[in-house]
Amino acid sequence: MSARKKVRAKAENQQKKAIDKKLLCKNLLKLFILIAVTLTVYVIYSVFVEMYFYPVMITYTVLASVSILTYVIYNRGFSRKGITPEMLPDTMSDEEKAEFIEDGNRRLKRSRPLLVISFAFIFTFAMDIFILYTIPFFAGLFGR
Repeated sequence: MSARKKVRAKAENQQKKAIDKKLLCKNLLKLFILIAVTLTVYVIYSVFVEMYFYPVMITYTVLASVSILTYVIYNRGFSRKGITPEMLPDTMSDEEKAEFIEDGNRRLKRSRPLLVISFAFIFTFAMDIFILYTIPFFAGLFGR
């Protein structure tokens, strides 16, 4: 390998590492936001469900349903996910096809906060079911 190729390869490698670090930081931030929102929703639920069961349960069920349905409706039922220009009708121009595909990708990116909220509610309900049913079941198996 010539010296010029080595220098170029080294520069590309350093640039790739910098991009990887930026991507890692971005993904870690998204993860911390997901954890923070999920913990907040779960802690609020755990505190208030003991005092006001029915209003809290109804409110959380409605909020979860609305967030999930809004996510699906906003993304148009995921009808634009995984579409290639060859799959679209020939009556559309190349610009229309590109805009159609880009609109689907743009909607998925814009609706990520709704996905985080939906996950937080689903996690809360899953933990509630786990605590109410699974733990007593296994406790009964082991004689407690």
